[in-house]
Amino acid sequence: MLKIEELETQLKNKKIENLYLLYGEEQYLIDQCAKKIKGIFGDCVKGINYIQIDQNNVSELISDIETPSFGYEKKLIIAKNTGLFSKENKRNAETRKKSSESGSLKTQLNTYISENIELIKQSVILVFIEEDAEKSDLYKTIEKSGTVCQFDFQKPMQLISRLKAICNQYDVKVENYVLQYFIESERYKYAGPHK
Repeated sequence: MLKIEELETQLKNKKIENLYLLYGEEQYLIDQCAKKIKGIFGDCVKGINYIQIDQNNVSELISDIETPSFGYEKKLIIAKNTGLFSKENKRNAETRKKSSESGSLKTQLNTYISENIELIKQSVILVFIEEDAEKSDLYKTIEKSGTVCQFDFQKPMQLISRLKAICNQYDVKVENYVLQYFIESERYKYAGPHK
């Protein structure tokens, strides 16, 4: 598993892999990394060399991988909140049916990636973005063949460091205690007084 800082360094150096699983609570940082991957990838023509997948069209993922990107060397597929990495949920009949379909698709996708990783490396950059991910066979296959990065909530010192870097980019001098106050007041506002 790659650390957030290592992934950000790779992207800063314009180095992208062919297979990613980005997940966790820090959705802002995940979205920023996805934007960087998209920027490094270059020109994106939706439906030709850029495909967006979600839980509604996740069943088309394998065919989207296999379809050539006409006129382009590679294709970027971003699969966001597909449900492929979430834990099985057994609340009601509809959820069980979706869970069963998802489980079958997980197995198919895991087998497909394992058997066709060279094809993927030649023609596709596949990025999974999820809120949570259990360590299933699909997770382990992506970890073995690609890059997995978990985006946990940032600690106050990590946030101060990030904010300081942003301020430095704009030649703004700010003290650490000011940033600390800013972070605490923002967390209080969103978490409420009892958390």
